Formats: sequence, C-alpha cells, structure tokens
Amino acid sequence: MPFGRALRIVAGACALAAAIIVGPFGLWGLLLFFLAVSFIVGGLMANPGCEITTLPNLLLSAEKRLHCF
Repeated sequence: MPFGRALRIVAGACALAAAIIVGPFGLWGLLLFFLAVSFIVGGLMANPGCEITTLPNLLLSAEKRLHCF
C-alpha cells in the first residue's frame, strides 16, 4: 500500500479516536467522525483529491464526481 493511502487510514483512525474522546453527539464530535470516515474510505478506495468529496463521490457516477481545485 502506498505511503499516502496508509497515512490517510492512520489519520482517519486518529480522528475517529478523537471523535470518541470528544463525544459523538456534539458538533466537534460529528465533524471529527465525518472527517475520520472520509479519511478511512478515501484511503481504502484510493480516492484522488480532497477528503471532503470522498463520501459524496461514492454515490455519484464517474462523470459527475466532485473534485477540489
């Protein structure tokens, strides 16, 4: 597994741990949980680009995918 993908998964695991510590019901906990899931899915699926667009890109077709500039 390339270094960038592995780093995304590790960052996602750290963000998930922080979301659990902060508490999943507050605003910060929800934001950290979304970021953690985005990092982990982006690392596993090798999604190019920004982590914010990872989850919406799972639902969109290839020609309608979102990209950060």
